Amino acid sequence: MNFSSALRYPFQNFAKVMSIVLVLTIAFAVFIAMILNSHDWTPLLAHLDGLHLDGLVEVPEHNEDTLQPLGGATIIGILGLLLVAIASGFWLSGYSIAVIRSVMRADKWMPAVDLTQNIQDGAMLFLSSVAYWLLFLLLFIGLVVLNGLLGQIGVLSGLLVMASLVITVAATLVMGWAYFVGMARFALEGDHRASWQVRQNLSIARANWRKGLWLLLYMIALSILYGSVRGIVDGVFGGIITGNLLASITLSIIIYYIFNLMQHFSTQVLITQYAAEIGIRSDNYDAEKDKVDAV
Repeated sequence: MNFSSALRYPFQNFAKVMSIVLVLTIAFAVFIAMILNSHDWTPLLAHLDGLHLDGLVEVPEHNEDTLQPLGGATIIGILGLLLVAIASGFWLSGYSIAVIRSVMRADKWMPAVDLTQNIQDGAMLFLSSVAYWLLFLLLFIGLVVLNGLLGQIGVLSGLLVMASLVITVAATLVMGWAYFVGMARFALEGDHRASWQVRQNLSIARANWRKGLWLLLYMIALSILYGSVRGIVDGVFGGIITGNLLASITLSIIIYYIFNLMQHFSTQVLITQYAAEIGIRSDNYDAEKDKVDAV
């Protein structure tokens, strides 16, 4: 896996990333503005513990008003905000399938947005993820029950509990890698049913656990890198806009999406390279493009 190429990818496509950030920010800001401006939230904000309101909203010193019933515009704003959150989540998952397909075919530019197809693919991918979440839930329940039984054994209980935890962590990692395998197969085979083939995907992930560990380490490195830079940017720009709540929220959304989307698209490149190295590849894949770089 090539860490530097994964890191470069969103920067090569920075204009595309920023256009996505702009659309998402506008969509969220419109409904947030509708919610904030169509209702008096001051009584609620004044009583939220630990909320720093200085410079954001004017709160009366002795505000004893109660929160009034929500009006139609406020309800529309809340429903619109939920709709945008859900639709954007499905879209991003589906667009990730297109990105994986594009990167595997050696395209350095991000693919065009196909809103309907992307949302449909994202919904299918979400449904397939339920199977992996159910496996995780069953594993967690089994761990709790096993630990309860082992707690009655005595001297060996501690060792047995530790062993069960190790097995659980290993199984969880394999399930995560299997999900990525399913994503890559979905992208390259063009059939969402590939992501549902849990047993086959688990088998592929388990057989290639060493590659999976490298993928995990690279993903952690990306998270640390982007998270650190985002923290610095938040610290620098967070205090610039302090006189308007909506402006502060909008700035937070912009910063959040810029770094989260860049990290997300870098991660999709890593997943594509991982998939290629374990044998899931398109006819246009070139192994020479994916030599391992130092982090």
